Amino acid sequence: MKDTKSLLERATDALRTDVPTADALTTAMQQTAHRLGIDGASEAVHAIQNCEGIRSLLEAYRAGTLPEPRRLLVESHMHECGACLRLLREGSRAAVVDWSAPSIAKRALRSPRMWNWGLAFASMVVLAVVFLYRAYWQIPPGVRAEVQSVDGAAYLISDNVDRPIAPGAALHEGEQLRTAADSRAAVRLADGSLVQINQRSTLSVGARGRDMTVALDRGAVIVEAAHRTSGHLYVHTPDCRVAVTGTIFSVDAGLKGSRVGVLQGSVQVAHAGLKAVLHPGEQLATSDNLAPQPLQEQFAWSPDQQKYIGIMAQLALVEHRIAQLPFPEPRSSSDLLPRMPANTLLYVSIPNLGEFLNEANAIFQDQLSQSPELQQWWSHGRTRNQEALNEFVGKIHDISQYLGDEIVLAGINSGDRPAIAVIADVQRSGLKEELQRQFTTSESGLTVLDPASLASASAAGNRGGYALVRDHEVIFAGTLDALRLFNTRLDAGASGFASSAFGSQIAAAYTRGAGILLAADLHAMLQSGMAHASQEAEKQRQLEATGLAGVQYLIAEHRELNGVPANHLNLQFAGTRQRLASWLGSPAPMGSLDFVSSNASIAVATLTKDPASIADDFIAMASQAKRGPVDWSEADAKLQISVRNDLMANFGGDFLLALDGPALPTPAWKIVIEVNNPAALENALERMTKAIDGEMRDPKFHPVTIKTDTAGGRQYFTIRDQVTSAALAQYTFADGFMIVAPERAQLTDALRAHATGNSLARSAAFRALLPRDANENYSAIAYQNLSPVLSPLLSQFSGEAADALRKLASDSRPTVICAWGQDNRIEASTDSRLFGFDFLTLGAILDARNKSGVQHVTN
Repeated sequence: MKDTKSLLERATDALRTDVPTADALTTAMQQTAHRLGIDGASEAVHAIQNCEGIRSLLEAYRAGTLPEPRRLLVESHMHECGACLRLLREGSRAAVVDWSAPSIAKRALRSPRMWNWGLAFASMVVLAVVFLYRAYWQIPPGVRAEVQSVDGAAYLISDNVDRPIAPGAALHEGEQLRTAADSRAAVRLADGSLVQINQRSTLSVGARGRDMTVALDRGAVIVEAAHRTSGHLYVHTPDCRVAVTGTIFSVDAGLKGSRVGVLQGSVQVAHAGLKAVLHPGEQLATSDNLAPQPLQEQFAWSPDQQKYIGIMAQLALVEHRIAQLPFPEPRSSSDLLPRMPANTLLYVSIPNLGEFLNEANAIFQDQLSQSPELQQWWSHGRTRNQEALNEFVGKIHDISQYLGDEIVLAGINSGDRPAIAVIADVQRSGLKEELQRQFTTSESGLTVLDPASLASASAAGNRGGYALVRDHEVIFAGTLDALRLFNTRLDAGASGFASSAFGSQIAAAYTRGAGILLAADLHAMLQSGMAHASQEAEKQRQLEATGLAGVQYLIAEHRELNGVPANHLNLQFAGTRQRLASWLGSPAPMGSLDFVSSNASIAVATLTKDPASIADDFIAMASQAKRGPVDWSEADAKLQISVRNDLMANFGGDFLLALDGPALPTPAWKIVIEVNNPAALENALERMTKAIDGEMRDPKFHPVTIKTDTAGGRQYFTIRDQVTSAALAQYTFADGFMIVAPERAQLTDALRAHATGNSLARSAAFRALLPRDANENYSAIAYQNLSPVLSPLLSQFSGEAADALRKLASDSRPTVICAWGQDNRIEASTDSRLFGFDFLTLGAILDARNKSGVQHVTN
């Protein structure tokens, strides 16, 4: 390599020093002139080296006495050199430019005062740059984080080398920490924040000036951010950034995207060019494919989950106590309904809740004063204080005294965007003055108007919306245009909306007794949204492919009569339900419920239309979405036919999933599926299992096998992992159903419940929970009775958290949601108020119990 370089350098130097002789130049000139057909190029001339040589020829060029070669050379040079061209054009008038500084500038530069000012300005610039660099960009020296604890195995990744890490170890800039499977770790950041790290997570910690950043490449963390007087703590994932100053929140970065959930305080999340602020109890996912997850589950893996569950349990107790408050009596008619605009697409009616909110706030304040956990949660957010909450609820209560017994939120189509307003009857004078007293001077900045001042009102400077007080109504709107639009419609008198097709649906709900009523013209809303979309035809085709293009109205009702709640939902279609909307079958007896005991904790059963038809719908939807037949590969086509003809065609439409037995150590789940041909289905399952095992090439894939044995004259099938020989599930067939469970004992219990009649379907207590309506049967039933399951699970907890959860368990009661499908609608009904909470509590406790792997948790 050294010799090659020396040779290259010698060749370059030779080219630089190779100057042609005068004879060589003359010969080259003559050859070139001959080729160009130029005469008179035989005389010897001196070489032109630079612009000075060209300029010496300009006078002769102007006089036309230059030889032809020289003339061509001058003209060629003029195409490339602007300075010589300008000199040629200006001739003797061209001025000589003196590029030196004027004498006065030179004297000024020698002035001591100018030197002093220059030095002062330069010093200020340098100091400012240094300050900004140190404050906002300089990488401060020192350790970024210290490992507080490791439960399992964690590794420090640096320079492609993994080494185990232990408590007390330091985490520097550029180093990554990775937790192994079934392992947890906790690190204390340099700013005092605590970061808990879940299994299989990878993160690093960096600092810039006063800011710190936790870069979560994958996995999950729970962050207890320290309070700061300056700077921020950031958590970065591959697709979002979370900014905080002091709060408790969780971040999960997975395959689909990221999820952020907030327990205390508030965080700002930026992703895809958008920013959102999350408050306690709220969560955000960066992908539409990432469904919401109960907040309890996001914190259940933490070793401090007892503290978190304690806070959630206290909040649930507040909710439970509020649920015992008497709700306003149902309304049998509405004065506001006939006054709504004819093109109303959304109608939400609620009772005047001023008194209810005042009593609910009193319950919250009482629970807050008794619970240290709730006090810590409440005081953690800087923007919260009891006085502010009491003041806000007091304002709502005071204003409610001027309003009627009903408040309506209405939405109408008004061009590019819907116009939304809240309307209520005014039952006594003085509302305008009360609104001005309560809100005009507050931070809300509500602008209070009357019809006389509405015409000249301006949107400039408005911060909190508008209120228009009329003789008989008050209108609240977020924009001045919406306010004027609703005012004009109300001035026009009765619109006929109450007698329209949509309005008639709402009027009928009032005759049943209206508490909280939500009605939406979904078809008109979908068409309105697509009217302004650039891909209207594409969206319409997708809706038609799923069968949802025929959706018409949604009517949801909640009422309470004598303290007994009732909820009803009615989803209507313009014609017969198609595709996805048709999968829920018609009401009929559910044989699957006979295999569930009356002591079951959870049971969800549903009837579908013919499963083979569902498979046909899948194929048709895929073809319609692709604007034509899908070009399936040969393997995919074979698999598609096998699934359709061998599996789906052998299934009936009766399906059930239940938790029927103890939740620990292994949840006693069971699946019951109606089967038309058990022998054909079993043969298909074995063939498909072998085919899948033969196709899989992933070394991490564990093939399974189906083993058969006979006990008590009945054939049982066991699905085993061929690598570990562990039994994954067992199943058997009985009376047209396939029963699947984790262990043989659950199969035996299911068969016993069916044989003896001691099943959930025949339980008097279960039947008493069913809605009072004309249905003999239903299409879907969701049942829960978690109180017997929660009590033994609570032995895993102690302290106030366990006390709160025991209170919830003792107060909970069984509930049922029933749904049924008709040709052109789907309806659902339940008498529950707190139907969802028990499920969230059970999920949090089970997840925390299974992930912690301990028998007892202490404070």
